[in-house]
Amino acid sequence: MDYIGFRLVMATSPPSMLDPATGATTPLPGAPAGDRVNDVVRVGKFPVVLSAARCGPSCVEPSEVLAYGDPKNQPWKLGKARSVAPSADETGVWLIRDDGNDLCRLQFVSLLGAERDRGRPASCTTAVRQEVPQGLLITVNAGTATAEDVLIDPATGRAVHQFPRILAITKERMLLAELTEFSVFDLRNNQRTPVRWPVANGKPGQVVPSRDGYKVAVLFGDPAWAGTSTQTADLWVLALDTLTWTRAPSMPIATPLKQVAVEWSEDGELVLVTDVVASWRLDQPQWTIVKTPLPAERNPAAVTVAQG
Repeated sequence: MDYIGFRLVMATSPPSMLDPATGATTPLPGAPAGDRVNDVVRVGKFPVVLSAARCGPSCVEPSEVLAYGDPKNQPWKLGKARSVAPSADETGVWLIRDDGNDLCRLQFVSLLGAERDRGRPASCTTAVRQEVPQGLLITVNAGTATAEDVLIDPATGRAVHQFPRILAITKERMLLAELTEFSVFDLRNNQRTPVRWPVANGKPGQVVPSRDGYKVAVLFGDPAWAGTSTQTADLWVLALDTLTWTRAPSMPIATPLKQVAVEWSEDGELVLVTDVVASWRLDQPQWTIVKTPLPAERNPAAVTVAQG
């Protein structure tokens, strides 16, 4: 078996951790059990789990938010929230709290559970996504046809930049969705540069910035490859400084799109989770692949943590 130097925290039910080296999958301690809607985000080196109870066929309650300093140990409980975003300094999260009666607020909480203050009023349809030094990226009217992405000053709520669709943000740049292409917006000088899609077929799905902020991985999915019922995933990496594309080896691959997860490891490897776990460095000719049993029921979210 090839060596992969990380573990995967996955949004299964209940949330679990997979060790690709052994194939062992273990439930995360302290995570709610039962039929729940789970998600996982990474804050620096640490996984933060969101676990929501169902309140109807298409309805979920605000999520329990659990921060894991070590996935083998009990988490820090950060309370309930409608959405969660990593802070720029990676010491905490921004939350949309639900106070009932359609009243919500934006609040900062450290990973240890310490609240900076009570926060400020916010719309309950706002979703927080990522904080960078220039501001906090949010989606207004999330999940609706009128959704808009805005970079705000979280202290005042003032809009710094606003676009219909911001796919990803790093410390220096944003990747924007245009009608038939992308553009890269430089936060240092407000310059906007068009970038063509590298493929003719498929539409962009997951967009995941590297941890150093200089690259983004973009997954192009085709739900009906060549007019068939076969779903394919085509993974590319865009260098944000040179605006050049690199195609991952052996792409495209046939795989159910709803179970594909894309991540970056702490040491700069691109990680792909399909029916196998694979990692790849951009200077290498092929993937390192581990064929290990994966939970059948999982959503396309996985966070890599270092082997401990």
